[in-house]
Amino acid sequence: MNLDRNTIIGLVLMLLLGLGFSWYTAPTEEEIAAEKKQATADSIAALQPKAPEVKTAPVVVPDSLLQDSAYMAQKAAEQQSKYGVFGSAAIGNNTDVVLENDKIRTVLHTKGGLFYSVTLKDGYTRYSDKKAIELWDEKLSQMILQWNLSGKGEMRSSDFYFIPSAAAVDASSSKGTLSMKLPTSDPSKYLELVYTLEPGAYAVACKVNIVGLGNEMELGSRSVMLDWSAVGLANEKGIQAERGKSSVYFREMEEDRDYLKESGDDSGESEKKVNWVAFKQDYFSAAVISDQGFGEKVAMDVKVPTDSTHTKAYHARMALPITSAATTSTDVRFFFGPNDFNILKAQNVEEFDRIIDYGWSIIGLVNKYAIRPLFWFFSSFIGSLGLIILIVTVIIKMVLFPVTWKNFLSGAKMRVLKPEIDEINKKYEGKDAAMEKQQAIMALYRQTGVNPFAGCIPVLLQMPILYAMFRFFPAEIVLRGESFLWADDLAAYDSIFNLGFNIPFYGAHVSGFTLLMVASTFIYTRMSMQATPQTTQPGMPNMKVMMNIFTFMMLFFFNSMPAGLTMYYFTANVISIGQMVVIKKYFINEDEIRAKIDENKKKPKKKSSFSQRLEDMQKEQQRKLAEQKSKLK
Repeated sequence: MNLDRNTIIGLVLMLLLGLGFSWYTAPTEEEIAAEKKQATADSIAALQPKAPEVKTAPVVVPDSLLQDSAYMAQKAAEQQSKYGVFGSAAIGNNTDVVLENDKIRTVLHTKGGLFYSVTLKDGYTRYSDKKAIELWDEKLSQMILQWNLSGKGEMRSSDFYFIPSAAAVDASSSKGTLSMKLPTSDPSKYLELVYTLEPGAYAVACKVNIVGLGNEMELGSRSVMLDWSAVGLANEKGIQAERGKSSVYFREMEEDRDYLKESGDDSGESEKKVNWVAFKQDYFSAAVISDQGFGEKVAMDVKVPTDSTHTKAYHARMALPITSAATTSTDVRFFFGPNDFNILKAQNVEEFDRIIDYGWSIIGLVNKYAIRPLFWFFSSFIGSLGLIILIVTVIIKMVLFPVTWKNFLSGAKMRVLKPEIDEINKKYEGKDAAMEKQQAIMALYRQTGVNPFAGCIPVLLQMPILYAMFRFFPAEIVLRGESFLWADDLAAYDSIFNLGFNIPFYGAHVSGFTLLMVASTFIYTRMSMQATPQTTQPGMPNMKVMMNIFTFMMLFFFNSMPAGLTMYYFTANVISIGQMVVIKKYFINEDEIRAKIDENKKKPKKKSSFSQRLEDMQKEQQRKLAEQKSKLK
């Protein structure tokens, strides 16, 4: 196709016009930022359960119109037909009501009568900006009561305006009580929420009073439901680690505490009445408690937001334990506070302290009643948590020293016997002689009085302590925000260098304590393998290579672990290396061990019944193998 000059000029002008229009209509940086902010809000909002549809929205009336009696009479009639006896409470203005003490500050809204936001006042701050901890994002969270009204359908507390007994109640020095009353057209009938807060408390008692409304609310057939949605804000250093310790925790009556999975989205429904439900966010929790147990099946779910400022989106829906009567009431408690073992234990709620996951069975017991008391004891008079970690590590290694000694002694005995074991391996080479070789080695052990499994027992005895520390450091709030050397928070990872880019499975930073831990582990492993004879069977992997690979993998696994944990393992390795050097140089005499073994050889050995049965089984297996070979020939 041939193009003349005019055609070319026209195409160029059209292209320039198109580019100009695109430039002119392109959003500004402010508009792009606003769109991103709105997209984040939309993604969080999508995680929230959809509220039941209502027929009409409540009306907020200007103060000027509130003085117009004709207008008010008209609106009252309209609301009466829509909301029945609660019609007059559907018109009003929303205001904040504050209930606080020296530990927490809660804000309730007159529209809804329940908690809108909770801020901790006890010195706990966010890592990013050092502002006080807020237990949830107030703009994306909601707590409502739902009930049925005869002839009108479902009602929601968020559609009505409650009347507070005071604009603010301060319970810092004495008990404070706040009443939020939902009136009806009949002064003798109302729904009331009475909140009580004690000085120094993290729990708010709430009494739900239903006065004269039991029949209208059909309490005989329908329950009053508490529907609670909350979206957690990132408080810690490293949102992925924080999300990994955040979920919905709960306890069914007469059962152990349970929880939805922490690794991602999850949902569940209780099979029994539920004692309590907690929205756990790493080191802090918001919970609701009923000593009678929430009725019906409690529905719960947790989801992971897609942005980097929110941790988890929580939701729970439960029936309040209210009896069927015209006038009735029930008591619940709300807990808003830190996951501190002593504070949770003081709530006198079964299994409530297990919101802190110290580990299962013996692991949890070791942490609760040994490791944690040690830390809290030293923290009462030592200001540096890093120094306390060092002291606790020394104490633990001292307690485990007898076990460590047994391990070294067993390794020394095996090292002395290694030449004789090597001779047996040379004598019985090949697969055909495997049975004879095993019998000869076992006979040598029996004759010399050496137990080849003696070194395994000390290692197994140390495992509960080793794993207990692995569970303790990510869970213990006493470490939160405490610095030591280059680590600015012992409860989070330390960083000596930021890479500026992310390495898969490793991260974008280099942890100094992790490097020290891995280096000390490599040295300790190398010394241990030199001290203990290694026998590699045909077809079996080389243990030295396997241990080196395992040690290298620790760089990736521990890089984002709490600095307190990697510091503990590093210190424990250094002490173990020192113990190994001292024991080998001053306490282990291989000549004496050799003499003892030679002495044991001279003593007659009586086979135990187990050894005799084992030997008989081996002989029988060997006989059957020989018969099979002869048939093949």
